[in-house]
Amino acid sequence: MTAIGFFRDAHWLHRKRARAYAVMLAAGMGLALGYHWISLALGHHPGVPALAPGKLGPTDFLAFWSAGRLALAGHPAAAWDLAQLAQVEHAVAAMEPRATLAFFYPPVFLLLCLPFAALPYFAGFAAFVGVQSAALLVALRRLLPAQAGWLPLLAFPGLLLNAATGQNGFISAACVAAAALLLDRRPVTGGAALGLMVFKPHLALCVPVALLAARRWQAAVAAAATASALLLMSWWVLGTASYQAFLNSLPQVRDALDNHREDWGKLQSIFTTVRLAGAPLAAAYVVQGILAAGVVIWLARLCWRRPGAGAEMAALGTAALLCTPHVLDYDLAITGVPLAWIAGRAAGSGWRPWEKSVAGAAYIWPLLARIATQDAHLAIGPFVLLGLLLLVARRAAEMPA
Repeated sequence: MTAIGFFRDAHWLHRKRARAYAVMLAAGMGLALGYHWISLALGHHPGVPALAPGKLGPTDFLAFWSAGRLALAGHPAAAWDLAQLAQVEHAVAAMEPRATLAFFYPPVFLLLCLPFAALPYFAGFAAFVGVQSAALLVALRRLLPAQAGWLPLLAFPGLLLNAATGQNGFISAACVAAAALLLDRRPVTGGAALGLMVFKPHLALCVPVALLAARRWQAAVAAAATASALLLMSWWVLGTASYQAFLNSLPQVRDALDNHREDWGKLQSIFTTVRLAGAPLAAAYVVQGILAAGVVIWLARLCWRRPGAGAEMAALGTAALLCTPHVLDYDLAITGVPLAWIAGRAAGSGWRPWEKSVAGAAYIWPLLARIATQDAHLAIGPFVLLGLLLLVARRAAEMPA
């Protein structure tokens, strides 16, 4: 077998071997998560000493919980004030004296954080991770072929960072997965699921493109109505000052994206690839813009053919990750949607050339993304996503319009 054939056909990656790999991966991830959660409960965090005995270890969820605590105390606009946010964070977590986990999300997400902030920190963390995980795993399981079982999901590294840090990548992934399941049969419910993505607007930019190009009018109206309702509800509950504080924080987000090289390792966009290659900021934005324009045009053409909700949402999920410069490694949980859809198609018609290798790379990439980008400066995340996009395009082209 030639080297090209090894990757093109990947006969070595048969069902039995794939299952063995998944068992090892799931076991390793389970042990790592268990150790991590116990360390958090004991007040430890990798690289951060337990500076205050009896306090819990910090996670990304700490920013969500602290912002919610400020809102519950009657000061929602303070969620975007780093000094006030730091006071809440340091009161419960063992952190470096000057460390602060910022809250840069819109008020809609702060509204979603309130029920979890009403709980003690670690209980809120567990509930936040548990609710997200259940929603995503159930949706992805229904996209997978029946014979696949739960193992590919439990071993999916896209779940690791979100479960370890209490990040919110599960929510956007669950929205896309739910739409893939519901749009054909229940367009209003499927559209409403996509409307929830307003909590993370930079990943929702492709939603209207997909729905309008596919002429899914009911779903488009439902998505717009859901997003509008969440915006109005968050304004009513949290007040105008919260929206003003959020808008005032946006320059900090832009500064972090443009200038904080130490954070680029978490990013998986072509913007980061260009910046790490030494190109100037303007060039990075130009390349990002060209890629986004091409992906949006491709997404619109695919959805115009109406190949079905599964194909359209697999395309939407991949396109959403490619179109924004601010996509982080925990957002790669969304790749579970196109991967599950491709696996479902392959179960019925067999694997196409290159499909196993490219899908396998996309499956394992969330585990390697930060190490490769941050430590080895191999910022190949967008190329992995482009490979996944090509798989979706090929499969969608086989679907009857």
